[in-house]
Amino acid sequence: MPNTPGALRTSRNVAKGNHRLAPNGNTWAILDANVMIPPRLSDILFDMFLEGFYLPRWTKEVEIEFLRNFPIVIFGKTKAERKKIAASAPDPVHVAAATNRLQAFRNAAGPEYEVLLHDQKEFTDQVPKDVHADDIHVVSAALVVLDRYASANPNDRVYIVSDNLAHLAAANVQALGVTVVPPGQFIDLVFAAAGPAAMQLALDRTINDLITPPFTRAKLLRCLTTHGAINTTKYYSGKWKVG
Repeated sequence: MPNTPGALRTSRNVAKGNHRLAPNGNTWAILDANVMIPPRLSDILFDMFLEGFYLPRWTKEVEIEFLRNFPIVIFGKTKAERKKIAASAPDPVHVAAATNRLQAFRNAAGPEYEVLLHDQKEFTDQVPKDVHADDIHVVSAALVVLDRYASANPNDRVYIVSDNLAHLAAANVQALGVTVVPPGQFIDLVFAAAGPAAMQLALDRTINDLITPPFTRAKLLRCLTTHGAINTTKYYSGKWKVG
């Protein structure tokens, strides 16, 4: 598969119902826009989903943020370029790339990806007051999943995966039954629960799907390091003999 912002495997052959982080239950992960935008990170996260490790969910607000910021991050190679893209009218090429990438996520996760009802007072009123106003929808979506799905099975676990823990008041949200983690920690948690052999299936899927140019083991490990998956990086760096 081409190593482009629009490339993502969309197989629906996904095991559900016995996730490694939630034995005899489901692992639900609300993905923030900031972990969906980086192409290689999101490739890894979605390949972990395709290996049956968790169920990704997000909101319409996340999609709006994704479409707005994807061109800035992907096509802005310098600070000046990013500033120019942000201030300019949308470039059709950029819009198409962002839309294609988002559609690939939707196709991978299926129509159930979208969390509804998160704007209802029943859920927004439960969001801790120190959650940033722009991120209320993320926490509220997690509370919807917690109430509508996870409450039916005490083995279920609900996570928010985001690089913006400060705005999400992680400790207070944790008290409600939702774990807020950065992407690297989430990857490390899955690695610890699933084991090296199972996790390697997901990582190999990413490497094998991205072939033009090749996404090598060394590049994958650099990506994992960049996003803080320290334990996963350490293990496979040793196993693969990659510095």
